[in-house]
Amino acid sequence: MPRILHEPLPSTSIAILDYLLAALGGETYYPLGGNTGLPAGALESLDHNVVLAATPVNVRVFDQALLRSAAHRDTILVRHGFHPETLDPVWVDVALRSTTGPILMPDLAFFRDTDGQLHLVPQHDKLFLTVGPDGIWVSLVAPFNHWTDRTVGLEKAAAEVVRACAHSRFGM
Repeated sequence: MPRILHEPLPSTSIAILDYLLAALGGETYYPLGGNTGLPAGALESLDHNVVLAATPVNVRVFDQALLRSAAHRDTILVRHGFHPETLDPVWVDVALRSTTGPILMPDLAFFRDTDGQLHLVPQHDKLFLTVGPDGIWVSLVAPFNHWTDRTVGLEKAAAEVVRACAHSRFGM
């Protein structure tokens, strides 16, 4: 998988984007140019019709930019803080393209199921997203059977994020 080399990005943002790129697969990602209002270093995939961005800013200040971007393609923004999943929670905001206008799904969490598939899950029962080689898929069915299964999947994804960020920072 290609490594992202953007100088202005913190190593944690690069690690988070690499984590998402590994789930999506593919080889063609381009820096998103122009003044989009999204964080610096945002990428677009023409193969998956998705925009990916990451920021250490933990508050929701990019909602309007997400909605503008979702007029053309699905957009994922990861808010990770400076110490993802150790001191700072990782939240994923997704704006989905739809025929009736963009749909904003904020405050999702990474979830890794027993089959290794990456999902984005809300805090309560709503829509669930799967991130994979076919792009982003929406489902009304949760990727877990019980709340204890949910906890295991959230912990697994959090541990992966911590390892990815530690590797990015310290080469571990």
